[in-house]
Amino acid sequence: MNTIRIYLENMFLGLPQTEDVKRAKEELLIMMEDKYQELRNSGKTENEAIGIVISEFGNLEELADALGIKDAFEHKAEYPLVSYEKAMEYIEESRFTAPKTAMGVWLCIMSPVILLILLGLQESKFIFFREDTVVAIGLFVLFGCVALGVSYFIRFTGKLEKYEYLQENPFSLDYKTEQMVINIQKQEEPTYRAAVSLSVVSYILSALPIIMISLLTKNEGLPILAVAVTLAIVAFATYNIINKSRSLEACKVLLQIEEYAIEKKSNKNLKVVSQVYWALVVAVYLGYSFITGKWYISWVIWPIAGVVFGAVNAIMMR
Repeated sequence: MNTIRIYLENMFLGLPQTEDVKRAKEELLIMMEDKYQELRNSGKTENEAIGIVISEFGNLEELADALGIKDAFEHKAEYPLVSYEKAMEYIEESRFTAPKTAMGVWLCIMSPVILLILLGLQESKFIFFREDTVVAIGLFVLFGCVALGVSYFIRFTGKLEKYEYLQENPFSLDYKTEQMVINIQKQEEPTYRAAVSLSVVSYILSALPIIMISLLTKNEGLPILAVAVTLAIVAFATYNIINKSRSLEACKVLLQIEEYAIEKKSNKNLKVVSQVYWALVVAVYLGYSFITGKWYISWVIWPIAGVVFGAVNAIMMR
């Protein structure tokens, strides 16, 4: 059924969003879903039912008069067609860059771990290097990891810059391309859900080393080692979710759903508000954190800002 909804959205691409057009879309969706259910009940497979529904209702030009949107159809804006080859190329590039981008993030998160381990071992009297030597070694590794991580970002995220127009501008897909993307989306979703589940559990458990060590021992070095373990768990969880999400994200871009929906792309006011809003959030976060020094609590700004922006987004899309 999701295939029919996506196909319907493509049929109505470029039409002015008048009340008549919205009504016609809802009516056509009901007719298509009723026909689909009728075919499924008669023993047709899902693909057969979808094919028949699209062949009967897939020509909006022929249906425009009956749906009462002939005038709107004559003013339809033509969006560029993204070819099958271009869509496949985008998905493959997303798959290729995903582990590299994830590795860049992993390196940045892991960058202070060696420093923390050395400081923790020194504080626990397991090693007897001078503190300035330990710090020098740790900082060398830290800056090296950050530099390598940034190089990954620059090198591999740049490969996807040529596809940014797909995220920002409306376009259309032919039926074959759309079906290819939908099939890939279905294949990727179970893997993505498993990755998200594992990462969420890892994020939750990542606090345990610090909590348990703080409760069980008075050794001042072990809590530092616990922070290193926590960072390693967070780094793994983040790598896992980024690595498994890129190709599914590419499918969402190509199908123009969720945050990449046509309505959001075409809403210029939303884009401006979004840019200004997040710039203000960053300014408030940094200003509050630097002035008060309460970095341990100032992170709460981000989830609150996310919830508020959801409300702002809903209002702007009405």
